[in-house]
Order: sequence, then C-alpha cells, then structure tokens
Amino acid sequence: MPEKQSLRGEITAFYALTLPEFHMPFHAHHSFEIMYVTAGTCRIFCGDDTFQAEPNHFVFIGARVPHRLEITPDRPCSILNLEFTFSCGEGTYPMSELLSKCRDFREFWKKMPSYRYSGDMRDLGYALKDLISHLQKAPDSSDFLLYLLYSRTMAELAYSMIHEKENTGLYHLKKACGYIDRNIHETIRVPDLAAYTGINKSYLQSLFSRTLGCSIIEYINKKRLEEAAFLLINSSMSITDIAFSSGYNSRQHFAHTFEKYYGTGPLSYRKLHKRQMTADTGKNQYILKEGRTSCQKLIQ
Repeated sequence: MPEKQSLRGEITAFYALTLPEFHMPFHAHHSFEIMYVTAGTCRIFCGDDTFQAEPNHFVFIGARVPHRLEITPDRPCSILNLEFTFSCGEGTYPMSELLSKCRDFREFWKKMPSYRYSGDMRDLGYALKDLISHLQKAPDSSDFLLYLLYSRTMAELAYSMIHEKENTGLYHLKKACGYIDRNIHETIRVPDLAAYTGINKSYLQSLFSRTLGCSIIEYINKKRLEEAAFLLINSSMSITDIAFSSGYNSRQHFAHTFEKYYGTGPLSYRKLHKRQMTADTGKNQYILKEGRTSCQKLIQ
C-alpha cells in the first residue's frame, strides 16, 4: 500500500449513458470502477456474485476483479460510470490531503473490499454527475476544479462504503417515505411498500415506529391529511373532491378522520385558515406620481 504522502489518483475512463440493452462479456482491468444506476435496473456480475442494481445504488469494483454488465430489453437502464486508479507517486491528483483530512476515505483505503454493492448513503450520485459533466468539457489535467470534483467523489464513495451498515435502516425508511409521497393519491398497501423498499414488513414497521413514532398506516394518513389541509387553504376545490384527491373513498370518512386529527371539521378549518384573495380600496383610486400618492373618487 502506498504511503499516504505519495498516493496519487488518475481518471482513466467515464461515461453517462442510457442503454436499452447491453451484454458486456466478463473482463478485468487495472482500474477501480464505480457503476452507479440512476434509473431502471441492471445486473452486475462481480466474481461469483450477481447484483440486481436499482436506482441510487452502485457497485464498487476493485482492480483486476472480473466483472460484466447485463441490461435486458424490457428494462433499460441509465448508468454513471467512472474508472480510476490509485498508485504510488504516479497520477495527476494528489490524494495525501484527502487521506489526512477525510476519516471516511482513510478507513476506506485501509479496508478497501474487492467489490461491494451499496446504496448511495449521501450524495455520491450528484458528485459523479458533476464530475462527469465537467470531464465532458475536456478540462486541462491541472484544472483545480477537476481535482476538487474528483476528491469530492472519492469522499462520497468512501462515506457510502463506510457508513452503509449504520445508515441502511434510514436509507430504507427514506425510500419508503419517498414512495408514499409519490403515490399519496393512490391506494398504498404495506406489502407493496415493503416489496418496493426491499425489506420485510415487520422490519419496515419497526423502522417507522422507532424513528418516526408512528405506524406505516398512521404516517400515510398523516401525509394525506396534510395534503388535504393544504388544498383546503390554497384551492377552491370542493371538500368532496379534496377527500378523493387525498386518497379517501368517502367524504364522511375523510371528515371524521380530519376532525380527529385537527380538532375541527374540513369546512371549519377552511373558514378559519382560508387565504383571502380580495382587496378593497373603498370608492377610491390611488395615483402614484413623482413619489407622491393621491387619491380620487371613482364611485360616488
């Protein structure tokens, strides 16, 4: 392992592609590699393992590890890909400062796995996107911004690798809440939510209870009622339309649940909080001229 004072990095290849179908043969190279899925799904084979990669997940592949990528026609996939090397004394980007100041990267360097499949624990996807976008402009290798973007990507990679286990529960919870937000107007079933999240129902329920202090159903109802309250204040929709728009099958059930949560019925809540869109200057028109305001009667 190179001394941290002499460790240097180099970017050897990159791409950002949406592929309708792709069948890569097994191969290996001297570069490390990140395959990050932004949309769709694909299968990534590393050594003897196969990973069904989904959005906001990635595979880190070490140097000289045989691997291949497979994308089937029925499931197109968008991927951010970066290949890079670390070496002693050779390479464009000095990594000594990152090793000295970034504990996560230091731990990652000490315990670097041959390969690993992980979720994005923070902002690796954004870091990769920004780095690849800048690389497409063909900057000079001495470009300082390029060095910063590369260092940021390495720091985000290390964070996801080091904190994967401790943040896995929060990652699944965030994924479940995102699904609920996107499907709040539809029927949401707990088994479907658990399947989408990739964990069993009991564990998902315990995550909601332990972290948010409520059950999954209570959380869904809370989000629906918050949506309904917003519409009551900021729209002219009827209460019946708001009830159905918020995922309730009847106005009566909606009104009962709303009153239980907010302490007042939907109609009373609207009257109390409705934003007034009317303005009244009485019978006068106000004239602004040369920094002074005067008024004149429009209606006798």
